[in-house]
Amino acid sequence: MYEKMRQSVLPLLIPPQSRVLIAVSGGPDSMALSHVLWRYVHEVSEQQISLVLTHVHHGLRRESDAEAEMVQEIAKRWDIPCVVHRFNAQAYAQATGQSFETAARQWRYARWNEDMLEYHCDLLATAHHLGDQAETVLYRLLRGSGTTGLAGIYPRKGRIIRPFLAIKKEDILSYCQKEHIPYAVDYTNFQPLYVRNRIRLELLPELEKSYNPKILEAIGRTAEVLRWDEEYLEQQTDKAWESYCLFCEGDQVQLSRKMFNEPQAILSRLIRRAAAQVTHEPRGLGFNYVLQILESGGQIGWQQDLPHFSVHMRYDGIWFLGKASLEIRHNQDLQDLRLNRENKNESGGTPLTMGIWSKLAGFNIWAGLFEAESLDPGLTKNEDILGWADFDREELSRLKEDLVFRSRRPGDMLWVKGVGHKSLKKIFQEAKIDAQERAKIPLLAAGPRILWIPGVKQSDCCRAGIQPKIRVIIKRESEENAGL
Repeated sequence: MYEKMRQSVLPLLIPPQSRVLIAVSGGPDSMALSHVLWRYVHEVSEQQISLVLTHVHHGLRRESDAEAEMVQEIAKRWDIPCVVHRFNAQAYAQATGQSFETAARQWRYARWNEDMLEYHCDLLATAHHLGDQAETVLYRLLRGSGTTGLAGIYPRKGRIIRPFLAIKKEDILSYCQKEHIPYAVDYTNFQPLYVRNRIRLELLPELEKSYNPKILEAIGRTAEVLRWDEEYLEQQTDKAWESYCLFCEGDQVQLSRKMFNEPQAILSRLIRRAAAQVTHEPRGLGFNYVLQILESGGQIGWQQDLPHFSVHMRYDGIWFLGKASLEIRHNQDLQDLRLNRENKNESGGTPLTMGIWSKLAGFNIWAGLFEAESLDPGLTKNEDILGWADFDREELSRLKEDLVFRSRRPGDMLWVKGVGHKSLKKIFQEAKIDAQERAKIPLLAAGPRILWIPGVKQSDCCRAGIQPKIRVIIKRESEENAGL
């Protein structure tokens, strides 16, 4: 076992001059890992690798004191620094409202992160082995995980390394016996108290006996193949995130609605990444919630309140808003509505002048009216452009009223060829746009005629054909009021 690790595993996981923190429970797995790394460090002394042991005293069993003393004694014998943490695991679980397993694991990793900072460690080594891998994959399969979960435990993820991940428990025990390594036995691991224990004690032995004598290896291979796929999909998701993420700060994320053109494998990952950003929940968004967002199709006006955040489909993108931002957004919406009412009463909207950008008061965007033929073809690909609509120049010239952007008014209609005039209420209902969102969408109008609802529908009145066109463009407020 050791020779295989020395030649092919450890050199890949531990670069020269690394300082490795080893999480040691006192059981055979972590004690064997400590010995393996101690041997390796001495055999490759020219690489200047160093070690630190960390042990957590959970305060649950009478043997806990003896286990802590054993770890400290072995660290002294091998001349390795050792730190011992003590905490009341049961009380912590009750205080946080989590299961004992989850709470204890969270606390341990928090302390290990602190140890890495204090002792200037580059890596954290844990003793997860092939049996733990199989147990984890089956546990996640039973919970309905996707490929991300079924990829199992990674040999290296971030600064955490797991050198034993391809090693069977039997080989670890044999190594301890051969090298005379002391270890403690936690008898609670042999009690079917938790789901993971039952998988290890009941399900895996039955699968090995009745279905596949090499079930551990089979599950390990499956996890590895899925891990390859997952790593590739994550790379593609990184690229997609760069393309579609318009804003990401604090508990607010704005994504382009164009991301709905991506396959669901990428789209679902973008959704989960955005949700994790605003909630700071590393476990990810549940499948049913992801499915709700997928089924929206990016339809403007769709919104949904989900645990700890909300999703809003707007004409300027898809917004993921955490709790704090929801309160801010609610107050801003009220302010926008007030401004819209004032603008409607005083000026009737923002008039457009050919070739000049105009800021739309109350809507936080700019709008411009331009000769389509004179525009740079690449303009509409600019990420700051929110949308545009083309109109027939001669038809517009026949209109007696100026083109203005304004908020919605009672009785507004939009003309649809073959149907006639339709009320904006009907159009918004057909587009499934929530009533609260309708007042926030600027309308391009000529008197009582609505010519364009950005992101929703354009009137067939004055719609451009093959004749010379006039293009109306809207863009972000952050752009300066400058010509093209």
